[in-house]
Amino acid sequence: MHDLWFHVHVPKAGGSTLRQLMNRNFGKGYYNSVSLLESKQYTRQDVWEIAKSQPWLRCMSDHKLSLDLPYDFPEAAVHAYAFVRDPVDRYISRYFYHRNADIECAAKTASDFREFMEYELIQGHVEPHVRSQLCFLNQGRALDDMSVVEQALATNRAFLFPVERFDEAAVCLETMFPETFRDLSYVRVNQAERTQELDQETTELLREQLADDLPVYELACQELERCIDHCFRYREDFEIALRDFQARGAVRRDNFNPLFLDRGLKTQKAAA
Repeated sequence: MHDLWFHVHVPKAGGSTLRQLMNRNFGKGYYNSVSLLESKQYTRQDVWEIAKSQPWLRCMSDHKLSLDLPYDFPEAAVHAYAFVRDPVDRYISRYFYHRNADIECAAKTASDFREFMEYELIQGHVEPHVRSQLCFLNQGRALDDMSVVEQALATNRAFLFPVERFDEAAVCLETMFPETFRDLSYVRVNQAERTQELDQETTELLREQLADDLPVYELACQELERCIDHCFRYREDFEIALRDFQARGAVRRDNFNPLFLDRGLKTQKAAA
């Protein structure tokens, strides 16, 4: 029975970089599904049908996935991972991403961030699963329903991490699944330029509006700490592994070619 991984791609939580890393680590077994209908997420049965009909599949990324997945699928060991982000920082990043993108949206028609925030969050012109990472992860059930996330984590086949601590999470994934995640070193991509400064009043109002998203972010931080303790007996060992991981990233030029193959090619050229 082979492993089958699902990257539950929470928008504006490091997904663009992760998609490139999965392409490198899974090769032809990786499928990056670009959602055209972001308002609909796959059900557990939908994912079951995908897994059953595509036996070549080893990893899939999609905005349509949630953590409600068929972990009991008989033909493969289903695993999932998702990254979440500080709710305030994520919302601000989403605004600037859409404002700079070549699409018609509320971020462009609003005169500034404050008007955009009031239109979406106070007047309610935003889908719950777009506004809330928790609602995205729990199949759109509710803004405060943690049950889907907690049940997924209880299977020990789902992993939830804070994207701000991506390096630490990557070290844990490489340690737990060395044959699957051989090299997660990376070059950061898809960072939206921020052209406005937000005052403290606006930031505090935004944090108040997004308070329902804090529990899932805090849970992600707790899960990372649990994974570190599981993978490393001593924190000193973890710190050494983290420094090694960051050193690999410091010499990486792109996110596609495996770094160990790059090194091998250079060695072969030098020998020739």
